[in-house]
Amino acid sequence: MQAIDTLIETLAAAVGATNISRDPESLAYATSDLFPFPPAVPAELVVRPASTREAAEAVQAIARSGRALLARGAGLSYTKGNAAQQPVVVVDTARLDSIRINAEDLYAVVGAGVSWQRLADALAPLGLRSLVPGPISGAVTTVGGAVSQYVPGSMDGILGLTVVLADGTVARTGVWAREGSEPFHRHAGPDLTGLFIGDCGAFGVKTEIVLRLVEQRPAAFASFAYTDPGLMMDDMLHLQRAGLVSRAMAMDQSRGVDAGKLEAGEALKVAGAVASAAGSALSAIRDVASMVKGKIDLAFAPWSLHLTSEGATQQIADLHMDLARAHCARHAREIEDTVPRALRARPYSIRGFVGVQGERWVPVHGMLACSKARAAFDEIAALFEAQRGVLQAAGVRHSYLMSCPGAFMTIEPMFFWSDTLDPLHLRHLSDRNRERFGGKPANTAAREVVAMMRAELRALFERHDAVHAQVGRFYRHAQRLDPGSLALLQTLKRGLDPDGRVNPGLLGLDPL
Repeated sequence: MQAIDTLIETLAAAVGATNISRDPESLAYATSDLFPFPPAVPAELVVRPASTREAAEAVQAIARSGRALLARGAGLSYTKGNAAQQPVVVVDTARLDSIRINAEDLYAVVGAGVSWQRLADALAPLGLRSLVPGPISGAVTTVGGAVSQYVPGSMDGILGLTVVLADGTVARTGVWAREGSEPFHRHAGPDLTGLFIGDCGAFGVKTEIVLRLVEQRPAAFASFAYTDPGLMMDDMLHLQRAGLVSRAMAMDQSRGVDAGKLEAGEALKVAGAVASAAGSALSAIRDVASMVKGKIDLAFAPWSLHLTSEGATQQIADLHMDLARAHCARHAREIEDTVPRALRARPYSIRGFVGVQGERWVPVHGMLACSKARAAFDEIAALFEAQRGVLQAAGVRHSYLMSCPGAFMTIEPMFFWSDTLDPLHLRHLSDRNRERFGGKPANTAAREVVAMMRAELRALFERHDAVHAQVGRFYRHAQRLDPGSLALLQTLKRGLDPDGRVNPGLLGLDPL
């Protein structure tokens, strides 16, 4: 293996000496994860290219050195996607931050390190948005990271990619792969774009992503309180099948809180706790609170459903919501539509990565066929009931988030507990909250309980044939494939990365 000083000298010539980090804090941060249990191996080196050319030169140099590499976006994985199990050189994509918008042909070419919020800000004056909505954490998370991890919902709005392969070869996909072509369409022969969506960075380093753009559309909103989560799930699936809503998100309310009796200020805190579970910013709730007269009614019910309808005109959006409202009214009581309005007004935040009292947070999720969602939820609820004493003794509370972005349902149980926060958390907190929540003692016992519950839930989701976004090193993707499909995946990995140096261990693939 080449000496590290020789590699640093080569990388400095490619990206500039100031764009290479070797201090211990940066190396530990580069392989951090929201649930690093057990902890990752610190990076050997961090390099920050500013273009595809620089990224290709950097990857070539890393290949010649014989070292493994890992591509990193914002690093907000909770499935050990960044948590290297061996020394790696981290290719940080933060400086890959260009945005080129073609409003006439409705696409944007976006650097992998661009956050979803920055992209939305660039598109807003044109009345446009990305067809791929991006994750709620898009205030910080990057386009390249979300494409690599896969966001629950449709990825059809990704038209093409630029990828640097393990040896430094630069490849493009979609129509963009043709010499001199503009990336106005995805399909032109075999769909190579799909190969790199959801690969968690195992097949190469993404430097540019082409996104389909659509016009902003008028919207209508409604929220409902449910006592029966099964009926709520049935309603969500019906509304999606009928095409009445563009977004259906459900969550359980804060337990033991009679929100209807709270003054507006106190109710905002409860609304913040609920929205935190969804990743929404408390400030976003405040932004729309002025629309609510007097008290904020979170309802005397354990579940809430939040709907958004879109249409070519406001009248069409309102009509769709009226039809959705009539359907939900059979099983639920309508409440203030604060949450869906907040999510529409400010769809991206980072607030949800700790609880409202600075607790650590980590979810586990499954995307389930419509016919299997109810049975899976019932089994999840039974598991939490069986482990209630264990969770209470460890000071761990749980919550749920559900969504129905297509002909399937995503169920996401989440855990909160008091524990020390890592630099990854602290970096994204306000100064006030950093002071409030920093310095908490470590709580290894609670982490062990959470790790046990997440493993149980992973197995439960597998029994119900769930699939997952953000596979990382937690979900068992390769282990669940039939022999022929596993052989194909391994063949692709060997062809693209014959030495197994690109983020080894991802997707459940052992290093080659």
